[in-house]
Amino acid sequence: MQNLMSMAMSLALVICIIVILAILIKKFNPQLTNLDEFKVIRSIPLGSKERLIVIEIDDKQHLLGVTPHTINYLYQLEKPLEAKEIPQLAKSFSQLLNPKKTNLQQKNNKNV
Repeated sequence: MQNLMSMAMSLALVICIIVILAILIKKFNPQLTNLDEFKVIRSIPLGSKERLIVIEIDDKQHLLGVTPHTINYLYQLEKPLEAKEIPQLAKSFSQLLNPKKTNLQQKNNKNV
C-alpha cells in the first residue's frame, strides 16, 4: 500500500510540474495569434530569445528578425510560404490553456 501511495504522489508531482512548465512557456513566449489582417506564417528560433518570423499582411509575406530589444524588417517574400497546420495535440493543449479563446471561437462560428 505504501508503494502505491508513493507512486501516486510521484505521478501527481510530475503532472504539476508539466502544468507549471506549460504556464511558464505560455507566459514567456510571444503571443503569436492569427488575426484576419495579420497572420504569423512561420516562426524559426535562432537562439534562446532570437527568432525569424514570416508574417502575412494584405496578402504579402514579410520576413522579420525579432530579438528582445528590436524587431527588424528584413525582406518581402516574392514566393509566399504556406502556413503550417498546427498538430492536433498542440490544439488540445491550447484549448486547455486558453478556455476563453476557445469559447469565443465557438461563439463566432455559431454567428457565421
